[in-house]
Amino acid sequence: YDYLAESKDNLFDRISVLNNIINKKSKIVVTTIESLMQPMISKKVLYQNILKLKVGQEIRLEELKEILIKLGYERYDIIEGKGQFSIRGGIVDIALGEKNGIRIEFWGDEIDSIRKFNILTQRSTDMIDEFEVYPAFEYILENDIEKVCEKIKANKYAGILNDISEEDMEQIKSGDYIAKIDKYFNCFYNETQNFLDYLGNDFIIFLDEIGKIKARAENIIKDNESIIKNLVEKRKIPIQIIAEMKDYIKVMEKLKNKQVIYLENKEIGFTDVQSMHAKRNGYSFSYREV
Repeated sequence: YDYLAESKDNLFDRISVLNNIINKKSKIVVTTIESLMQPMISKKVLYQNILKLKVGQEIRLEELKEILIKLGYERYDIIEGKGQFSIRGGIVDIALGEKNGIRIEFWGDEIDSIRKFNILTQRSTDMIDEFEVYPAFEYILENDIEKVCEKIKANKYAGILNDISEEDMEQIKSGDYIAKIDKYFNCFYNETQNFLDYLGNDFIIFLDEIGKIKARAENIIKDNESIIKNLVEKRKIPIQIIAEMKDYIKVMEKLKNKQVIYLENKEIGFTDVQSMHAKRNGYSFSYREV
């Protein structure tokens, strides 16, 4: 949380998991209580602009460019890696990973062909009839930059040290906003969810030792309170994504409507109301490590 620009590799890894959940390619996802506590962009906002393209479809190049930008892709002359696209005449290249991409050829406003291609060699490989373009990363914009800056100005956190806020807004206005989303999270998104909201009812949730999960969640909240206190003492702006992390009880409340199985290396001690529904579910396993 040094407010420095980070590598986008972590963002690409995270969106890869979310996209695979949406398109039902993920069968097993392993995560942590930290991830479940973290506020996220809502599933509806993140996936409202999924781009479905097929041969014979009509779409203006300018419209396609605008949608790709909304999905978090950046325009380059020649794509070299993830999260990039290029437009050369009637040809649009979209990077799907470090090595592979999709090449769309237009005849006027009509899609004439769609090919997979190798980014390193720039050579086309397989022809396909249709394709879906998912977000490049999760921190896409829900509101335009001007509205975000207006919300920052009105936000109670922004008054702690105005000169830092002005520097931040200049960076956000320039389009380099990703490094600032953690800091002003509530100003970027009207509604937030967490990772559990992305999982449909066809997922079964396994909780490995609920006592350790609860203890870890409580320690995270204490650590966050300490971070915020230190920032305030240094006259720095508290980080909203930390301040908005949900506690153990609120995370457990979201599990009430999920299929949950508890894995314990000893008999579960039901010390709180939130874990009582494990007993009602009738599914729990005791195990020992070998």
